[in-house]
Amino acid sequence: MTPEERITRRLIVEIENELGHLAALREEAAAAPRDDVTYGLRARGSILHDFYSGIERVFRRIADEVDGGVPRGEQWHRQLVTDMALEIPGVRRALITADLAARLQEYLAFRHAFRNVYGYLMDAERIRALEERLPETLDTFEEQVRAFLGWMAGSDDR
Repeated sequence: MTPEERITRRLIVEIENELGHLAALREEAAAAPRDDVTYGLRARGSILHDFYSGIERVFRRIADEVDGGVPRGEQWHRQLVTDMALEIPGVRRALITADLAARLQEYLAFRHAFRNVYGYLMDAERIRALEERLPETLDTFEEQVRAFLGWMAGSDDR
């Protein structure tokens, strides 16, 4: 086995492991009480924070191992999402679609707000909207990531 094949296999296992964590998070999100008291909003916000952080871990692993590193600069988090929707000729196919990238930018923006505002200032409507879209967003993410992993393993010629 070549060093590149070992890296690819390890990367696939790491990403599948992260997808497992995201699946567990989906169950936690579905079971979370939907009250709008501050403590409940903080807990639900934490789940949304973890959701996007797990997705970003997948992106970072691909950027590090395949793209040659994560973007630099103040807006690197936003650029990372954008980069994952790009096909890089001779390097890799796009990991996600532009539509999914746009949806994920909303979760990234929420994570930024969650980290930078007082919990009692959280917007219940924003949390509720992101929670409602989480299952579909995660389904789409898993589908697109697994297609990418198939391409990496050589079972998809796209």
